Amino acid sequence: MSELARRYAEALYEVAPDEESLRATAQAMMADEALWEALRSPAVQAWEKTRILDRLPVLDGRGLLLNFYRLLAEKGRMALLPEILEAFHALALDRQGTARCRLTCVRRPGEEALEKLKKALCKLHKKRDIVFDIQIDPSLLGGFTLELEGVTYDKSVRGALSGLKRQLEERRMA
Repeated sequence: MSELARRYAEALYEVAPDEESLRATAQAMMADEALWEALRSPAVQAWEKTRILDRLPVLDGRGLLLNFYRLLAEKGRMALLPEILEAFHALALDRQGTARCRLTCVRRPGEEALEKLKKALCKLHKKRDIVFDIQIDPSLLGGFTLELEGVTYDKSVRGALSGLKRQLEERRMA
């Protein structure tokens, strides 16, 4: 996610922290391929994009969001919208004391194991809740890796083998 998308998300969150409306309007625009292409295209003038936005039924009665989309169109930054959605969601979670965690494992853990892991991570990172994005990767051989707030925890068999290999190479060089 780019710094620019994060800044747009923060600015919008300060004036309109309604994630549901943002997601609904953005998804409606992105779902219509011709509309989405026109809004992102550098060949379409900014004033034309603004006129298109003004006529969209999904934006009726949503003055702040309409103004936000107009700003993106005028600045030629409509293509950042998917990243802005992601940054907005991360910001909303953070303000609620929740963190997003990528859990990569060989097979999906049970609910009891996830709950124990969630409690430990909440305590360690001082969060109220953790939302897991679970990815399956058989190449880990066993165990798991976690990515949370820029910190990576590698408790996988592949990671342990890599660490052992590194130690053996260091001893050989010494």
